[in-house]
Parts: sequence; C-alpha cells; structure tokens
Amino acid sequence: MPGRRILIAGGAGFIGSSVALHLAARRPDWEVVALDSLHRRGSELNLPRLRAGGVRFVHGDVREPDDLRAAGRFDALVECSAEPSVMAAVHGASSFVVRTNVLGAHHCLEEAARNDAQVIFLSTSRVYPVAALCALRYREGETRFELSDEQSLPGASASGVAESFPLEGARTLYGASKLCAELLVAEYAESFGLPAVINRCGVITGPWQMGKLDQGVFAQWMLAFHFKRPLSYIGFAGSGKQVRDLLHVADLA
Repeated sequence: MPGRRILIAGGAGFIGSSVALHLAARRPDWEVVALDSLHRRGSELNLPRLRAGGVRFVHGDVREPDDLRAAGRFDALVECSAEPSVMAAVHGASSFVVRTNVLGAHHCLEEAARNDAQVIFLSTSRVYPVAALCALRYREGETRFELSDEQSLPGASASGVAESFPLEGARTLYGASKLCAELLVAEYAESFGLPAVINRCGVITGPWQMGKLDQGVFAQWMLAFHFKRPLSYIGFAGSGKQVRDLLHVADLA
C-alpha cells in the first residue's frame, strides 16, 4: 500500500525506534512518524538515528490527546508507549504507570478510531498472574529448570505458556495496566471495526537498549560483564538455573 502513514507511539524508545527504523528502511514509500515524550533517560539518544533513517519525530505525550492529534492523520498505529518497568509502580510511580499504560492506550485507540486505522498493540507476558506461573510444574536438570509437559493448568507445557493460560489473579500493577489496555483494544476492535493485533512480548533485547536493573536486564548483565561490575543471582537459592527466552528486537520488527 504506497503512501501509507504510520504512527509509532513511544517511537523514541528501544522498541519504538527499532520498529520505526525497520519500517522506514523496508518501505521508503511510507511516512513513519515517531511520537515520544522522551520521559525515559536514553531515549533522546535515538533522535539522531531516527532523523538519519528518515523517520519524523514528534515530541508528544500519549497522556495528552491533543499531542496525539497534533501528530496528524495516520493509516496504522504501533502502540508501544508504555512505561515498561515492573518496579516503577512499586517505587512510587503507580499513578504515572496507570495514566501512561491505560489512559495513554485509550487516547491512542480513540485517535486510531477517528482515523479508521490499523492497530498493533505491544503487550507483555506480565499479563499472566504470578501465583499461577509459580504453580507450574518443572524439573531441575543439571544446568537449568525445565517446564514439565503435564500441567494442572491449561495453556502450559514444556513448550512454554500460551495465550490460553488463565488470567485470574494478581500479576503486578504493570501487568494489570497492560491487561487493561488489552481489554480496551478488544473493545475498540469490536465497537469500531478496528483491525487490531495484540502481541504479548516476553523479554526483548538487542542493540540500543538502555538496560537497567528493573528493565532491560540482559543488556544490564552484558554491561556488568563488560565493565566488570558485580552481579547477584538471587532467585531459586542462587542456582542460576532460571531460563528465559529472549526475543531480538530485529525479529520483533
């Protein structure tokens, strides 16, 4: 579809900038616009990259509907503007997390409906409840823990956790805010006929991730190894046998 205009909410963040540059390189006939408040430290470092890649930057906040409208009309929206830190709400920023992740998503969907646009919403595996995940059966191997094929809950097996996994229970305020936004996406898709896709991403990593202890942990680990900083393995008695799948940001794009 030539001449399409794509708005990426959170477009100066790690995921947003990567997706924006990928789309701009793959489809030079599209106009890719990155909207971002630059709240997270390090996001300002992506502005020269966006400019060099042909991506237009708009300084705006998804919590402000007028900022979204000022970005202009668009044919498709990639919504990845959320506060991604689980610990942010624990450390006193609960209002910011809810306003950004829920109210911001609502404003994005309102604008998408007004533009009759397609929507891709980047959610998280944190929508699954903590107690149910902790109840999964696993076995301890020589070097790693592995999920068992036989589980008491649906949607879980040795292959991992599927979308059919139960959602009842607490999941962190961050996860709850993202699940709220998922429900809004489903409602807007049904009520306004928006073509919408939800991607429950797990751990994402890759170049230009400004990793820190509470988000971007694998980038943080690599920095610690490189600069010979101390690391602590505190889960499961410090055995270091936890396994997490990593999704490279280029594969996500």
